[in-house]
Amino acid sequence: MVVALAALAVGVDAITPGATLRSSPFPGLGSGSASSGPLTVEVHGAELASSIEVDGERRETTGAFVVLDVTIASREDVDLLDRDLVLDGRVYDASTKGPTAWQESHPAPGIPVRGDLVFEVDRDLVVGGAPVDLLVAPGFDAAGDLQPQVVVRWDVDGAIVDVVAVEALAR
Repeated sequence: MVVALAALAVGVDAITPGATLRSSPFPGLGSGSASSGPLTVEVHGAELASSIEVDGERRETTGAFVVLDVTIASREDVDLLDRDLVLDGRVYDASTKGPTAWQESHPAPGIPVRGDLVFEVDRDLVVGGAPVDLLVAPGFDAAGDLQPQVVVRWDVDGAIVDVVAVEALAR
């Protein structure tokens, strides 16, 4: 009897959906903006750069920076929020060279957060423009073990400029 209950507990735990699936079993998909579960994500624009300037400090990359002007809103408290970029089938984490404010401040219920998300990508993939998908999920890894809550497609085009001043978060 004890063995049967233990096996049942393991089985129930194995099929219990994770945090993302509990909020919304299907990601919100959109071009420019999307919503799903408690999250709404809107991309306002994108720039390509060889370097970025954060708080007066210039930061370089061997590839290219994709800088997305983004607003993220939530109807619930969010402790962790992961952001990944998919370009040509490759997944890029948010760059550690961007502003740290995204790691320190997340949207609160009814209080959206707007700022620049920075990703470092292969330069060759964005020359001439390319569609990108911004994946956002509560948790650690929007493209890995957690399914993305929201997927926003944006066409990144234009020349790769020398430097872009990256804007910090605003509420």
